[in-house]
Amino acid sequence: MKLDSNKLTAIIETINDDIYATDLTTEKLQERVADYTDDDGKIGIGDFAQWMMQESRDYTTIYTRRLIEALADAGYLHDPDA
Repeated sequence: MKLDSNKLTAIIETINDDIYATDLTTEKLQERVADYTDDDGKIGIGDFAQWMMQESRDYTTIYTRRLIEALADAGYLHDPDA
């Protein structure tokens, strides 16, 4: 089975839609940013940079895991000659 651009795009769009619906909701972002704010709810530039770096790592990890799972579930990560 060949993975063409359209199939890969569909898989990526599905993953992105799911991440935005589950992990990147306003409520989830507010929960995560609260760890970096002071008692007044303000965030300093250093804490903001740290939060953004953590978010980037989290998103990359979640996205990569889901992409590999989706490709494996669809049968694209096996060697048919093995």
